[in-house]
Amino acid sequence: MKHEELAYHVKYYGIKLGVSLIVALLIFLFREPLIENIKYFIGGLMIVYGLEEVVHAIYFHGKEFWKQERVFLGYLEILLGGVLVFSPLTIETVCIIWASWSILKHSFEIRELVVEIKSWTLTIISGIESIAIIVFSVMLILEPGEHHAMMHLYLLLVELFLTPFVPMMDALFEKFHQAKQE
Repeated sequence: MKHEELAYHVKYYGIKLGVSLIVALLIFLFREPLIENIKYFIGGLMIVYGLEEVVHAIYFHGKEFWKQERVFLGYLEILLGGVLVFSPLTIETVCIIWASWSILKHSFEIRELVVEIKSWTLTIISGIESIAIIVFSVMLILEPGEHHAMMHLYLLLVELFLTPFVPMMDALFEKFHQAKQE
């Protein structure tokens, strides 16, 4: 990665980590009302994640952004988020959609971890997180309801921290490694 791109990644993921920690704190403090309105929260979160994927691809890949695999995930997240927000769904249906989205999203992340191993420690941490979320997502599909939705919400707190933390640390390690070589 170029030096300017690394600096951007460190700043971008640092800001994302700060925002994610604030959102995680709000989720923890207001978890009961969130469960009651889970379709709006998860639907909105999916839309935000999807828009982030698409904008990120456009920024880094310009006119070739549509060839990126993550753009497909971004469009799917926007679509599923819209379905959740604007459809009259039961909590069980919301749980199944949420769990399916989590399985798909973390399958992409595991694939990226295997293809782009940078730091073994961070790869292992991120891999364990993704596997745990996939396992809990399967549980959420098998027994959808408020109890498992609450457990999944707690996993979301961990995910909100690790999702920006791991790439930020990767970028910092790479930046440190480049500075050491210069």
